[in-house]
Amino acid sequence: MTKSKKSLFRKISNWLHLWLGLLSGIVVFVVCFTAAIWVFRDEVELFFTPGQSVKVEQGEVLKPSELLVQVKSTLQDIPAVTDGGFYSIAYRGPEKSSVISYMTPQDENYHELFVNPYTGAILYHRVNEDTVTIFHDFLRAGHRFFWFPRPFGSYFVGASCIIFLITLITGLIWWYPSKWNKSTRNKSFKIKWNANWKRINIDLHNVLGFYTLIFTVILTVTGVVFTFSWFDSGYHWLVTGGKPRMEHPTKGSSDTTITTSVYKHADDEIWARYKQHLKMRITYPQNKEDVYAIYIDPTSGHNDITTWFSFDQKTLKQVGGMANLDHYSFGQKVYKANFDIHVGTIGGLTTKIIASIASLVGASLPVTGFIIWYNRKWGKKGKKKQK
Repeated sequence: MTKSKKSLFRKISNWLHLWLGLLSGIVVFVVCFTAAIWVFRDEVELFFTPGQSVKVEQGEVLKPSELLVQVKSTLQDIPAVTDGGFYSIAYRGPEKSSVISYMTPQDENYHELFVNPYTGAILYHRVNEDTVTIFHDFLRAGHRFFWFPRPFGSYFVGASCIIFLITLITGLIWWYPSKWNKSTRNKSFKIKWNANWKRINIDLHNVLGFYTLIFTVILTVTGVVFTFSWFDSGYHWLVTGGKPRMEHPTKGSSDTTITTSVYKHADDEIWARYKQHLKMRITYPQNKEDVYAIYIDPTSGHNDITTWFSFDQKTLKQVGGMANLDHYSFGQKVYKANFDIHVGTIGGLTTKIIASIASLVGASLPVTGFIIWYNRKWGKKGKKKQK
């Protein structure tokens, strides 16, 4: 029985899939593999960085000012909260340490203190970057820039990801059989583990690529948004249905004509207003015009869907904030949550695991694809030479 001839469309699609895949393979492998690990940066830090967990005690945690009193009794170089250089205090939940961050002006070192929120005892003092932070920064530099200087690295990775997006689409076309029967269904949806290694490699490429396609497409599209403004504009138009961009809420500024503070400890007052939320981060003003801000239940990185409020540093009058996304359309919410979708934090640990698995499969596609191409081009020749 003669095989049906491929259409010109399929020939072009297959050709694009092959050569674009070979062209972008190394970059795609690095970008996806580093992403699969970086997704779990919080979990890695929790495991490898000292002073992350505490024993829950009866009663409330200490107020910000009380924490600082305890910390300053041990460390004398912490700047006053009104001097600038003192950045934030983060309460991370009853079973986790609180984090105080500041910079010492004399040496410009960045400090993070992991302290017991019930006693103020310092559990770990991180100055600048430790090994875990350096490792995460290394992964992110590879994922975002392929370790090239900016902005070239960003464009290089962004272009490679667009090529990867094309190979995903052409891969689906190649995967789709011209005729559905029992044999093609098995090849399309099942891995034949009892076959030889070449057959298994083909199945890993085709079957895993299909099952993770929707996730790899989402992760790729939401990533390219950060590189090209034209792609970002098109993506915004697509997900919002052409709605105008929503202005990002601003923090506002403090009234510099007011010289006397209404509250002795403004940070304590802010904390008291929102202490029913067990997770929060309070940031401190760095100059006379800057403001206090509080982020409710923040996740790591920058989270554009976190509830936050900002306050005049003297009067604590609210001058900015974002309480919720109720006034946004569904598409606008999706666009605003782009970063959280891309890094897998949108649904907590479950979506992190999905993002990591999809990224690992994405990293495997150039490898299994190259092996398929190599075997078809040179594998048979090698056998003939051995004979």
